[in-house]
Amino acid sequence: MTDSSGNFDFLEKYDSRVAHLARQAESYVYSDPDSSLFKLRLMVETMARTLVELEQPQLVDTDLSVMLRSLQRSGLLDRRQAEHMHAIRRDGNAAVHGRDSTTPTALRRLRDGWRLSRWYARMVRRGAKVDQADFKPPVPPRTDSKSAALHAQAEALEEAAERRRHRMREALLLFGEKDDADAMRWRLRGELRALEDIAIVAGEPVVDADFVALVMAMDLEQILEHPSWGHSSSEAKASVETQFTAFKHAHAEAEEAYLRDRAALARAHRPS
Repeated sequence: MTDSSGNFDFLEKYDSRVAHLARQAESYVYSDPDSSLFKLRLMVETMARTLVELEQPQLVDTDLSVMLRSLQRSGLLDRRQAEHMHAIRRDGNAAVHGRDSTTPTALRRLRDGWRLSRWYARMVRRGAKVDQADFKPPVPPRTDSKSAALHAQAEALEEAAERRRHRMREALLLFGEKDDADAMRWRLRGELRALEDIAIVAGEPVVDADFVALVMAMDLEQILEHPSWGHSSSEAKASVETQFTAFKHAHAEAEEAYLRDRAALARAHRPS
């Protein structure tokens, strides 16, 4: 186990349960990344449940994905916090289901948890001045050259996966760097609300951006329904569903390949 770097000590006075889980996650980053990710997932689940109890006590479904979607819909959880929480949920679920993880994955999610912690403290105690120090990565144990090389490979794999997910999210949001992102999101807000229940019924996606892809599908449907295209509404819908299914499969396969490669590196790193 790794000694605590104190990254989450400030949380103790806001929520001792969350602080305890975060410190546990930090202590397992190098020795047992799967356990670290599991603790981070529990931390996010505790955060979500607490916020739901404070702000939406009428919500009876305690599934983490449902709680996060509900917090997003209410405006309590913005896009940045939602991405951090969903990333921890995704990798925590993989760890729970036996998909071997690596230390670089756990370190990335630990940093996400640290970013969430200040926001969470301010949510549970409105108006509080939160004193959070800069993030200090836990001190790694001494390793040999083979372990260092495997760590570098795992970090490169993780970085490649993050770049792919980022490109996918940007493509699905249908605007470029120079577009007015805020105006675009506002225009899509009504569509997001209408599609929320569909996304929840569909279950937890392999790729977080699947939900945003539904917005893309709706926009495509509206385009294909335009009289200049000469398609009927049913034909447009069928076309969109075909494209959306192909898109989901392509990115699900990419995510599955990433998980296999990550698991292989994790197994190679274990003491023989």
